Amino acid sequence: MTVDPTGGPPLLLFPGDPLRPPRPDPHFAAEAATARSAGAGCAVLDHEALLAGDAEGALARVPRGAGPIWYRGRPLPAAHHAALAAALTAHGGRPLTSPAAYRTARELPRWYATFRTLTPPSGWLACAPGRAPEPSALARLATELGTPGRPCPLLVTDWGTSGGHEAEDTFRLPDGADTERLVSTIGRYLALRGERLTGGVVLRAVEPLDPVGVARVWWVDGEPVLTGPHPGAPELRPVPDLTAVAPAVRALGARFVTTDLARRTDGVWRVLAVGDGQVAALPPGVDHRPLFEALVTVGAGHPLTLAAGRVALRALLPATAARVADGETAGFHWIDGAPAATTSGAAGIAVRAAAAGPCRPGWGVFVLTDAATGMALGSIGFHGPPDDEGFVEIGYDLSPSARGAGWATEAVRLLTGWATSRPEVRTVCALTEPENTASQRVLERAGFRFAGEREGLRAYEARAVPDPTGGVDGERLNVVIHPRS
Repeated sequence: MTVDPTGGPPLLLFPGDPLRPPRPDPHFAAEAATARSAGAGCAVLDHEALLAGDAEGALARVPRGAGPIWYRGRPLPAAHHAALAAALTAHGGRPLTSPAAYRTARELPRWYATFRTLTPPSGWLACAPGRAPEPSALARLATELGTPGRPCPLLVTDWGTSGGHEAEDTFRLPDGADTERLVSTIGRYLALRGERLTGGVVLRAVEPLDPVGVARVWWVDGEPVLTGPHPGAPELRPVPDLTAVAPAVRALGARFVTTDLARRTDGVWRVLAVGDGQVAALPPGVDHRPLFEALVTVGAGHPLTLAAGRVALRALLPATAARVADGETAGFHWIDGAPAATTSGAAGIAVRAAAAGPCRPGWGVFVLTDAATGMALGSIGFHGPPDDEGFVEIGYDLSPSARGAGWATEAVRLLTGWATSRPEVRTVCALTEPENTASQRVLERAGFRFAGEREGLRAYEARAVPDPTGGVDGERLNVVIHPRS
C-alpha cells in the first residue's frame, strides 16, 4: 500500500543500528517495515548520542521539516525525552507525544488517580537514588494499603517501572506490616535501580489473580487498536473486558498509551500498569499492522472515531477490514452475530483499494456502532478520497436487525458533516438504485437532495456552506439539485 503524500503521513522514528547507522536497530527492524507498509515515513535516531546529551546530533539522519512524528524505541528518562521533543521541534518536526504526556503515561503517581478504582491500591514516596525514605514514613504508607489483622503482600517498584506482578525490577514483600523487612527490601531495591530510579518508591497491594495471563492493550487517541499477550508470557492470550477501562484511558488524555490487564479471582479485570506506547514492548507472534495503521491515520490528522448522539463511527483500518471482509467479527459485537454480507463486501472494497494505492488515511470505511453499547450495526464510508474538485462519494449499509430505527440517517448526517468540515471537500454524493426508496429517504432526511440520474442510478448530493472566513461550515449543508457533470 502506498500513501498519497498530500495526506500528510507521519514519520516514525526508530533507534538506529549502532553498527549500520542508516538502518533501524535490529530489535525494531520488523516494526519499521510494518510502519512503512502502513504508509508511514521512517527515520533513525542515534540513541546513544541522545543519552549522552547530544539531542541535536542524535537527529543527524532525521529529515528536517518532517511534520508529525511518532517515536518508537527504547525507554528514555523523562529529561532525555523532553530534550528529544525540543530537538525535533527545532528540526521542523511536530512530536505527537509531548513530554508531559510521556510522563503521565509512564509515572504511576501521574496516572493513578484516573485509574484508582481499576487498579490495585498504591502509594508512593519521593526519594533520590540510593536514599530511602524514612522508615516511619514507609511504615505509614504500608499501613494505609493494608487491612488491620491481615497480611498485606506488597510490590515494591518506582514511579516509572511497570509495576506488574511479574515485572522485571519489581520486588515482592510478603507482608507490609513487617517494617524491618520492608525497609530492608526497599534498600535492596534502591541498590538495584541505582541511578535508573525514577521519582521514588511505589508500594502496590497484591491482588489474587486468575492464571490466565496478562493482556497488553494498545490505545491510540482513546481507541483500543491492538490487544495481545504481555511480552513476558506470550503463550498466554487472555481477552480482557475493556468496558470500564476505555473511559479512564480517554480521561487520561495521552494519545498513545498501553494498559496491562489481568483478571482477578472474582472475575474483575484489573489494570496492573499503564505505559507510554512509544516505548512499551510489542509481543511476538501478533499482527502489529492495526497499531501502525492507527498511528498513520491519526498522525495524518484523521479520526479513529466520529461520534454524535447515539452513533459512533469507528474507522475500519486495512488489517481489520480484511478480517471483516472474510466474515469475521474482528473484535466487534455485531447485532446479528456477524457482519452482514453487505458490510463484508464494503470492507473487501476498502482492502482492495488500500492494496492498489494510492491510499489516504481517513477516507475508508467506518463500522457504525451504538455509542452507548458498542454494538456494531453496519458500516458507512467513502469510495475514495476527494477528487480535485472536492467531490467525494459515500455508501452505507445496515445489518437486518438494525434497520428502521434511524441509525443510517444519523450516521450519514455525522459522516457528511465531518467530510464537509474538511477544506478539501465541497460536495458529498451518494448513489442509490431507483427502487431503493428506503435509502433515498435516509439521504433526504440527512440533508441530501436528488441531483439527477447517473448511469441508471439516482444521485443525491450535499454541499458545505462556505463560512465568512473562506473555510467550510460542516454543521450546515447547502443542498444542490443539479447532477454533477
